[in-house]
Amino acid sequence: MYYKHPSGKRVYSYFIPFIIIAFIFAGVIFGWRALDNLFVNQNRNTYNEKVSLDIESGSAKAMIVGKSEWQNAPDKIYLYRGERLKTGTDGRVSLTFFDQSIMRLNTDTEISFASLKKKNETYNIEVELNKGNLWSKVERITNPNSTFSITTDLLTVDTRGAVFAMTYPGTVYVIEGNAQVGIKYDDDVIKTYTVGVGQQFTIDEVGITDIKKGTDTEVIFALSDTFKRTNWYRWNIKKDGAINAFEESDLDNEDEEINLDEDNDISTDEDITNIDRVVYVTKPSKKTETSKSTITLEGNYDSEKIEAVYVNDKKASVISDGKWRMTSVKLEIEGENKIKIEAEDLSGNKTAIETFVIIYDKTAPDTPVITEPASEAEGENVTIEDIEQIIKGTVSEDTQAVIINDYRLGKYVPGSEEFQYYAKTEYGNLEAGENEYKVYAEDKAGNQSEAAIIILELNQEIIDTADEKEDEDDDDTTTGVTTGTTSGATTEENLPTASSSGGVAITGPNEGESFTTSETEFEITGTVPDGTAKVEVNDYPLSLFEPGDTTFKYRAYVSIGNLKIGEKNSFKVEAFDGDDTLVGEANIVIDVESGASAAPVITMPSATGSYSTTLDTIVIGGTVGKWVTRIYINGKEIKNYIPGSEEWRTSINLTSGENIFVVNAEKAGESVGKATITVNYNQ
Repeated sequence: MYYKHPSGKRVYSYFIPFIIIAFIFAGVIFGWRALDNLFVNQNRNTYNEKVSLDIESGSAKAMIVGKSEWQNAPDKIYLYRGERLKTGTDGRVSLTFFDQSIMRLNTDTEISFASLKKKNETYNIEVELNKGNLWSKVERITNPNSTFSITTDLLTVDTRGAVFAMTYPGTVYVIEGNAQVGIKYDDDVIKTYTVGVGQQFTIDEVGITDIKKGTDTEVIFALSDTFKRTNWYRWNIKKDGAINAFEESDLDNEDEEINLDEDNDISTDEDITNIDRVVYVTKPSKKTETSKSTITLEGNYDSEKIEAVYVNDKKASVISDGKWRMTSVKLEIEGENKIKIEAEDLSGNKTAIETFVIIYDKTAPDTPVITEPASEAEGENVTIEDIEQIIKGTVSEDTQAVIINDYRLGKYVPGSEEFQYYAKTEYGNLEAGENEYKVYAEDKAGNQSEAAIIILELNQEIIDTADEKEDEDDDDTTTGVTTGTTSGATTEENLPTASSSGGVAITGPNEGESFTTSETEFEITGTVPDGTAKVEVNDYPLSLFEPGDTTFKYRAYVSIGNLKIGEKNSFKVEAFDGDDTLVGEANIVIDVESGASAAPVITMPSATGSYSTTLDTIVIGGTVGKWVTRIYINGKEIKNYIPGSEEWRTSINLTSGENIFVVNAEKAGESVGKATITVNYNQ
């Protein structure tokens, strides 16, 4: 039996008004969001061009695109290009970029996102630091078109993989990797420096003005111990998971640390019992040794608590807000000089900080002793019968560097009592006739000893005989300079055929035939006919060629710019007679292959393959071919290596006893060579 509702309506008819209201409400919400995206967020980036915010402690505020006021920033939000972020006096935050690089902001710090762009595998990140302190852990950049940079009013910092910190406006601390630091003047970069691991870059407006004027200004120093004692440094190192057990235990004693970035628990102007925390010296370091009778001190101070800084009762100059400098500080005695530094608070009370000590040393090291080669009679010339000679000798244990004819020995280890130096005709530091070598020892303070002098006498006939023997050799490759057939050189069908005419011929390298190679230094040699008055190579007249000579020599080096990597380099040799008439010419093409590679070489801490130390952490580094893409040490990739830089280095933790490290280089996934060093750690 069919039952009809008394009212004549179905039950669902009662819900229709509610459904209509719900649709209207949803339409209002959707329309508002669409308008917000159209007018407010139209300048925001795509989904992939955002930065994730994590609030570590305290509070932060953001100014988003389309807004004119700062708003409280909640945890776990995204920020975009053109937006700004600042932390409160109690706030620390972490930012994760779309390339997985991490940036952390200290308390009372402000940044803006000047550029956040990503297209395919290329991205460009630029952050402006407007105040405070930040810490960046930038992932290694392999795409040559990608960039990561941070700018302030004074600096621009670019890196392709590093861990570094910055303090506004002009200080950069490099903890891992390296960074390119450019100095800005009227928004133009006037000079660029490479700041490596364990180094600190510091400059102010006065220093920039000096550099603009051409004054030699010191801006790179060893990483400040003061910075490494701050809570900010310790906190970041711990966040990065790079803190060792000793540092971990030290974190329990934060009250004993200098604190660059926090309030330092000084409650009033009169209460400055922890004065060393608000006034300190940034350079030079404590117990620096110097041979100069006067020095310059620089440092920082808390301008909200300190009115002035005094050095030996003289008021220091203020070079910018929170920075002071005292020039011409006199060192009175040889040895330790205690310099009194006082801080004056806002009420005029003076309090001394910890005594600062500088060591004045004006005593030069002992004169070096040359042991090889030895002369038959003291003071007489030493006649040698080879185109290369090792000069060996001894120095006193206080020697920091050995200098020979203005050249500092790169492989000399400070404190070692022995040195050696290679004199070779191919290096240009050994020639026919008398060759004088002056050997100096220099200590930490910069004092130089009296010179030990040796004169080597080489007969021209010895050089000529060596050249003749070299020409007869089938494989005529010398260290650094290639004159004959090159190692790995191949004649390519797609290279122009070498040519010669009029009695002009190229005899080396590769017997005058065009070739492809991985070498980067050559001597182009050859012959010209009798009566030749002038020889030109690529329109460059050879200054050492004398009229009447029948041979010529020309250096083609990548380092001097006349040989290009990855290009087919053409060289045309032309001979002219006394009337400047062309009598003949010869041509050769040297293709320095862009795909070539060179094996890694270890240069530090030693190039000998073995090294002993009492330190539990050392830096291992060296050189490698320009085209190497990856470097591994004991199978672990060196993340801070920059392809094309030709240099690599990394910090290594040692275990007691013998440590063997194998460095391997790769190009396109294939090994191109390896190097090994054994390090003995003696506890």
